[in-house]
Parts: sequence; C-alpha cells; structure tokens
Amino acid sequence: MIKVSVVMAVYNGETYLREAIESILKQSEKNFEFIIVDDGSKDGTATIIEEFKGNDMRIIALTVKHNMGLVYCLNKGISIAKGEYVARMDADDISLPHRFERQLSFMKETGISICGAWAEAINASGDKLYTMTYPPKAEEIKLFSIKHNPFIHSTVMIRRDVLNDVGGYSKMFKHVEDYELWTRILYKYVGGNISEVLLKYRIHEKQITSERRRVMLVKGVLVRILAIFRWVSIR
Repeated sequence: MIKVSVVMAVYNGETYLREAIESILKQSEKNFEFIIVDDGSKDGTATIIEEFKGNDMRIIALTVKHNMGLVYCLNKGISIAKGEYVARMDADDISLPHRFERQLSFMKETGISICGAWAEAINASGDKLYTMTYPPKAEEIKLFSIKHNPFIHSTVMIRRDVLNDVGGYSKMFKHVEDYELWTRILYKYVGGNISEVLLKYRIHEKQITSERRRVMLVKGVLVRILAIFRWVSIR
C-alpha cells in the first residue's frame, strides 16, 4: 500500500522545478507516489518532468492542455491519489530529506488529521531570510486561524480520507484555497504543526502580484467570517 501521495501543481516553473522534484525524490521515507500536474506550461517544465519520470517510476505526470489554475490541478491530482496520506509540495520550494518521515511519525503519535511544519524562508538564490513559525497545538491553531492562515501550504500532510470527506479545494476561494480548506478541516478534525523546519519556502518576485494580494485580503476576510460562524454553531 502506498503511504504518501505527493501532489504538486506547476505552471511555467522551470526555474526552480528541478530542485523541488529532487528534494522529494531524496526523502528518507521511500514509500510514496509523486503526482505532478503540469498546468499547460509554455516553458521547459514538461521536459524537466519527463526527464525525472523516465528515471523514477514513482512519478505520475499529468498534463492540462490549457492553464486551469491551482485549485483545478490540485483537485485533479488528489482525485487519482492512492496514498493513505496526501502531502503538498510547490514547484519552487525545497522539502528537507526527513520531512515525510518526521510528519508520518508525528501524525501516528498524536492522532492528528492534518500536519504542517515550520519553514525557512529563502530568496530566489536560496539564501536564508528568516524562519517561519506557526502554533503547534490544536487549540492554538484553531484560534490562530480566525485571523491568519495556520499552515504553510507546501508543508502540509493530510489523511486522504479526511481530504475526501471535506471535498478538497474550493474553486470559489481562488488564491486563498488552502486557508479556506484548512478551516473546513479544522471544523471537524484535529491539526498540528511540527515545531521544526522541514521545508525551505522560496520567496521571489513572480510569486504574488499586487492584484492577487488585494483579492487574497478580501477573500481571507470571508474565510475568517465563515470559520467563526461554523465554530460558533457547534458551541
């Protein structure tokens, strides 16, 4: 049985893609499948994916003919996942070698359904900027999520049955799709963050446009309001 399904969506990501893929293939936990969804890239992304796929049978490559966006691609990848857990990965980040092993152990020990971790923010060249820390315990995470996103998207590992139960990412919340999904999961299940760096999170100029930032702010407020109403209704 496959333990972990790694799901990555990429669009024109040739600059950092090779390093991101290598970081997954070098994981100390070897029992995983690696689902990479190419969202209609126009650069050398497809060539890089095919190169790695030819050398590692764990890679499953899917191609979307026209650019459909992150939500569509992630849900597409999740729909064919066979692992007990689904781990997220972004095409410009770097997972540390023991990330999956550490998360699987932590989730087994604590019984949580969604697990994030701390990350080291790096710049385009890979230089360290600062450490990204998040609340570790379930109640702290739930309270934190009323004002902020409680998990770093590309550090997250989720039980696949939980992900299927809540329905995956919502296309209505494009640009805050991860934040909105976490609030739905935390409404029914318990989450945790490992208080150690398990990922290098790359920050670069192509990441967030000013227009996208405005949309994120507005939709983020809506996510928080919906989360509050949900949790108040069960008290």
